[in-house]
Amino acid sequence: MTRQRPVRVVHLDPDGFDDLTTERELFEAAFESVVFSSVDTGGAAIADDVEAADVLLTHYASVPAAVMDALAPSVVAVYATGVDNVDVEAATDRGIAVTNVPEYCDEEVGEHIVTLALALLRGLPEYDARTAAGEWDWDAVSPVRTASGLTFGFFAFGRKARAAADRAEAFGFDVVAHDPYLSDDEIRAADAEPVSFDTLVEGSDVLSLNAPLTPETEGRFDEAVFGRMPSDAVLVNTARGRLVDEAALVDALDSGALHGAGLDVLATEPPADDNPLLDRPDTIVTPHAAWYSEGAVERVRRRGTETACAAFRGETVDGVVNPEAFENRP
Repeated sequence: MTRQRPVRVVHLDPDGFDDLTTERELFEAAFESVVFSSVDTGGAAIADDVEAADVLLTHYASVPAAVMDALAPSVVAVYATGVDNVDVEAATDRGIAVTNVPEYCDEEVGEHIVTLALALLRGLPEYDARTAAGEWDWDAVSPVRTASGLTFGFFAFGRKARAAADRAEAFGFDVVAHDPYLSDDEIRAADAEPVSFDTLVEGSDVLSLNAPLTPETEGRFDEAVFGRMPSDAVLVNTARGRLVDEAALVDALDSGALHGAGLDVLATEPPADDNPLLDRPDTIVTPHAAWYSEGAVERVRRRGTETACAAFRGETVDGVVNPEAFENRP
């Protein structure tokens, strides 16, 4: 690509990376001239800190339509699988490619899901709290159940859910899944039993949420759903916090309608200090960390940057979530 000016790359919310050497070096290798900068901001404030950008790189920072109008990027690259922090429809209308990183942490998330489930089924948070308080009683936690013969259900059955399902099956769980975007044959081919939403909710001892956040899934798990789940069931959410009505979840835990919850995501991140889901023995909350390992950090940074470079060149590659945007480029 021949240009009269440098490619302007702006990295938002560096998210604790020690430096941006990987991203900078990959852009400089891909293009003759690059101006690379980083700002710790998001949302409408981006337009106050950045005059213009050809490529915006973000992990958590939101990129609304107003920012796209102010900065006129060609690419918004999200260093994650979910892209709900970007107004994708607005980007498509403006000819802006939005990219993600489809595969970089499937194994990590799969392990995290099953670890949360097993810890709660075994009562580990409560055992730990009681032991720290001076108790030494194996019978202090009830019920404690073994995985063999229990049902592990998945709401959406993509790569991360399938990685978790493989591990759950190894522990002896029966695996079921509900995914309206997959056929029954596709679910069976991935070694799970396809079930209706009602059967998933009413028959899962562990229910893992793995769906993207959409108008259809937002708040889907509410008082009515929790009331239909087995009273000794465990809810695990590593997808998006707003899939769950958190007030209803607290009520279900308080009333005993649910046995426990393992949450890697919350509706508001980081949570307020008084969030009632924190510091309770029937709940484990981790800081949106299911994706994390040292290897995953390297993969997401490298693959995310390579995809952003390709999208800037107008290439339709895996990771461009709205390839139709290329048709709207000026």
